[in-house]
Amino acid sequence: MPFNYLLLSGCLLPNKTSHKEDGVEVRLEPESGETVLFFHIDDQSNPNCRLRQLLRLDQAGMKMCDLIVFYAKDSTRVLCFVELKGNKIANAKEQVKNTYIHFNKKLKDSGLSGEFTSKCYIVSDGSVPQEYDKYKEELKSIFGEGNYHISRNSDLGNFLRGERYQPKGKNQRNKNKGK
Repeated sequence: MPFNYLLLSGCLLPNKTSHKEDGVEVRLEPESGETVLFFHIDDQSNPNCRLRQLLRLDQAGMKMCDLIVFYAKDSTRVLCFVELKGNKIANAKEQVKNTYIHFNKKLKDSGLSGEFTSKCYIVSDGSVPQEYDKYKEELKSIFGEGNYHISRNSDLGNFLRGERYQPKGKNQRNKNKGK
C-alpha cells in the first residue's frame, strides 16, 4: 500500500512542514489539533524515496510531482499533491496529474480511496501562462471544484483547511459597502 510505504521509507520529511526546491517554497504552520506530514517523493531530488517504482512511474518520460502532503484535523483527511515550479505550469500540471492517477489507483486497489480528499497545489514563481484557464479546467475535472490551486503563495495552510482564497483588501472593501 503506497501510504504505508511513504511512512516507512525515505520519503517522509520528519518534523518538517516546509520544503524548498529551486528557489520555490511551500510551507504550512500547523494549528492546534492538526496533523501535517510532508513526503518528498520526487526521486530525482530525493533518491531515498522509491515511490516512483512502486507506482510504476519509472518508465521513460513519466512525470511525478515533488511532494505529497498529508493533512488531518478531526474527521478531515487530505492528500495534497504538490509541485514547486518556476514557470512551467504545463509540466507541473502533468506531474501532479500523473502522480495522483497512479497513487489513487494503488489506493483503490487497497479499498482506501474514499477515506480522504485529494487536492493539488502548484506553486509557481513565474508569470501566468496563456493557457492558464485551460490548465485550471483540467485540474478541476480531476480534483473537483475547490480542490486545486495554482499560486505564487507558498503558504499551503488555508488551502488545505478549505478556506477560500480572498484577494488582499477585499474584506476591507466589503466592510465599507454596508456603511
